[in-house]
Amino acid sequence: MIVAHRGAMTHALENTIAAFQLAEQLGCRELELDLRPSADGRMVVIHDATLDRLAAHEDGRGLGAVAAMTLEELQRVPLRDGHRLHTFEEVCAATTAGLEVEIKDPAVVPLLAAFLKTRPEVVQRMRLTSFRAEALVQARELLPQIPRGMIVHRLPVTEKHPEGLDALLERTGASTLLSGWEGLTADAVAAQHAAGRRVHGWPLRTAEQMARAVAIGVDGTTVDDPQAAFEWYQQVLAARG
Repeated sequence: MIVAHRGAMTHALENTIAAFQLAEQLGCRELELDLRPSADGRMVVIHDATLDRLAAHEDGRGLGAVAAMTLEELQRVPLRDGHRLHTFEEVCAATTAGLEVEIKDPAVVPLLAAFLKTRPEVVQRMRLTSFRAEALVQARELLPQIPRGMIVHRLPVTEKHPEGLDALLERTGASTLLSGWEGLTADAVAAQHAAGRRVHGWPLRTAEQMARAVAIGVDGTTVDDPQAAFEWYQQVLAARG
């Protein structure tokens, strides 16, 4: 599974409908996006806690946290390349692929649960991921019907999660481990498969990483450039005969 990281972010501004639709056109069956709450309880699609990095002009920077601004205030700020901030509802309506929704702020989980009560078609497209175990624990309680994935920077995880990997995955109810490449080996992948979980490696940005991903047996990976990733994948398959 080649998952588009914030859409086809190499070719269009990240976390925008343009980036997501381009990723779908390139063949991605799953789109990764980031979710945060606005001050007035709307779900907005943005990775960072502020608009500073994406703002088109200097007067769009230094405005404070996304969570402290209303949707109207957020969408009034022009983003680079003529874009504006999107809501989760807008992204759902503009796309058809699966949605890998990364919870950046646990405060968005109750908003998501309320939204999905009347949107079974969106529920069927989704899985939830997060670096924050407490967000997945909350999602397990409020959205038990949606699969969850725990994201970690590297293996082993004991520096950040003293309980260890197995206990962490059990506590969050994660059916997928999304791991950075450091420490991610064929044995680690096999152990998760034996436990009934899927494994994704991230981020994938080179042909060498694609070759490694296939060699160690991961089930998927998150890519910035889907077009290049599909080409690398075909090259690896051809080389393996």
